Amino acid sequence: MIKPAHIQWSNGTPISSEFDDVYFNTQSGVDETRYVFLHHNNLAARWNNPALNHFTIAETGFGTGLNFLCAWDLWQQCSQPQQDLHFISVEKFPLRLDDLTRAVEKLPDFSHLTKSLLKQYPALVPGWHSLYFEATESHGSVTLHLFFGDIHDWLPNIHAKVDAWFLDGFAPKKNPDMWDHRLFHQMARLTKPNGTVATFTSAGVVKRGLSAAGFSLQKAPGFGKKRQMLTAKQSYETGPCIPDFLTDKPWFNYQVKQPSHKQAIVIGAGIAGCSTAHSLAKRGWIVHLLEQSSHIAAGASGNAQGVLYAKLASKLNPLSDFYLAGYLHTLRVLNQQLPDKQNWNDCGVLQMALTPKEDSRQQAFLQHQDLSAILSGATKEQASILSGVPLEHNALHFQHGAWLYPTDLCTALIKHKNIHLHLNCKVEQLNKNQQTFWQVLSNNDTVNAINASAVVVCAAQQSCTLDQLSFLPTKPIAGQVTQIDLSHLPLQTALCGEGYVTPTHLGKINFGASYRLNSDNTDITEQDNQDNFTRLKKDFPAVAQFINSNSPMVGRSSVRCTSPDYTPIAGPVCNTRIFAEQFEKLKKNKHWRFYESATFEEGLFVNLGHGSRGLTSAPLCGELVAAQANNDPWPMPKYIANLLSPNRFLVKHIND
Repeated sequence: MIKPAHIQWSNGTPISSEFDDVYFNTQSGVDETRYVFLHHNNLAARWNNPALNHFTIAETGFGTGLNFLCAWDLWQQCSQPQQDLHFISVEKFPLRLDDLTRAVEKLPDFSHLTKSLLKQYPALVPGWHSLYFEATESHGSVTLHLFFGDIHDWLPNIHAKVDAWFLDGFAPKKNPDMWDHRLFHQMARLTKPNGTVATFTSAGVVKRGLSAAGFSLQKAPGFGKKRQMLTAKQSYETGPCIPDFLTDKPWFNYQVKQPSHKQAIVIGAGIAGCSTAHSLAKRGWIVHLLEQSSHIAAGASGNAQGVLYAKLASKLNPLSDFYLAGYLHTLRVLNQQLPDKQNWNDCGVLQMALTPKEDSRQQAFLQHQDLSAILSGATKEQASILSGVPLEHNALHFQHGAWLYPTDLCTALIKHKNIHLHLNCKVEQLNKNQQTFWQVLSNNDTVNAINASAVVVCAAQQSCTLDQLSFLPTKPIAGQVTQIDLSHLPLQTALCGEGYVTPTHLGKINFGASYRLNSDNTDITEQDNQDNFTRLKKDFPAVAQFINSNSPMVGRSSVRCTSPDYTPIAGPVCNTRIFAEQFEKLKKNKHWRFYESATFEEGLFVNLGHGSRGLTSAPLCGELVAAQANNDPWPMPKYIANLLSPNRFLVKHIND
């Protein structure tokens, strides 16, 4: 549960009630940040380098965002359009939006940046939030990775290689829980060789902790009345002293060098493929997007209206963490890609408690979690007011839940100048060209000649026809959505239960959907239309009463791809043949200790298995895959990335 910061204001200066310390001095705070963190990490000189691809800063304590704003401002002055800055920050007590707004008003130097930050600043819910600020013709992009919670919980789960640290937060005497050996141990793990550290304090606990973690220290004159501050450099020449494969499972420990040939092939142009293509393209990759059909979003991504919300466990678990983050991520993507809201609307979603069991589950959820920033409980009376139609059950109300036309989002995502779409292109095989570049064998000779450093397979059920992915135990679930002409429905929110129904769009209403387990039959049947209508009458009779039962029903059938554990599959793929040999001893001893990383099919990734929740999960998975391919900080903690990894099935095969 997140506890927002309690701010006191003294002559315009923000003061933390938790730590009885100032966030910054309104007279000199900007100058101090520039002196301590920017100057003593030598950022201007390091960023004035045309060969720089990307740079990662990690910060302890986001606070009012002052350090981030100072770094962003300098980045705009020094960087090139093709360069990327990643700024990782952990905050246990994040500021409420109104407090943050008031704080940044005291920083007029950054008025050109604060509007963008405030627009994307996330709701105060547990988890991680990646905010993307686009490159321009004059400077590179910026991604702010905000982790809300305790730093000792988050740092072990961050996957990144840090170039520079802003070792901030309230003074060690005020905040001793943060400044202990766990912090410095994780800094040693995350810091690149010759990575740097700057901090305002020269307290003994900091000097001892950095020194013990392998950093070489140097004192410097402090800012203003402060006598001394510290700088440090990672003294390991080749990397941290503890290899990642000794602390992570080797089949999850994907390491890649910074790619020099940034050309990728993405197979499949549904929501997963288009999201992945966009995430790669914005990182400077030239992306060839291959689609076997004559148009994009030809499969399950092509329905007229999808619903965006997150079904969460009564007690949040890792999978709930993932879907919650995915829901918020997709909302940010929609606001950036489709600001006119012509084919989507964050009108809210009501997740109805249609049975006593579901009602009990929802009530337990509300008792255990405080996510009031994004969702709340609604009695049947409140739900009726919110929806505009009489409802007979309680519900969870996602305040900015949305319906959207997925094809419109797909179209917007692939408008990027770096993306080249190839339709009617059926891929039969993947090959390595002299063990260097990936090539495809397809019905398109032009595509077959492409040399790619990375291939991302997003072709749903068809993905497993490729030899390298034949081990994936995906299963098809065919389903049908029903559409009826209806222009006078007063429904104001999307409703979800066993099925769903959306507000009218372009004079039509969409509801469904049917499920045909282990079926890839996409025949449209009148029986499925009738079943959808029967469920609508049962679950939402106040909506069904507006429909003439004799109205023509138009069905659209497609196949969802899911996994045995109903968790998406996203990430790099191990070499299956070598994997079986490398970890054969696990068959006899599941506790066998390994001392080497697994062998991966370097440059091969997947993003699939999203089932009926692709709008929530696929865009975030696209960001993960692109970050892995580009050697960027991952946009999610390692425990979530491991949960999604395709290699979990290889381990299961060995243990079965």
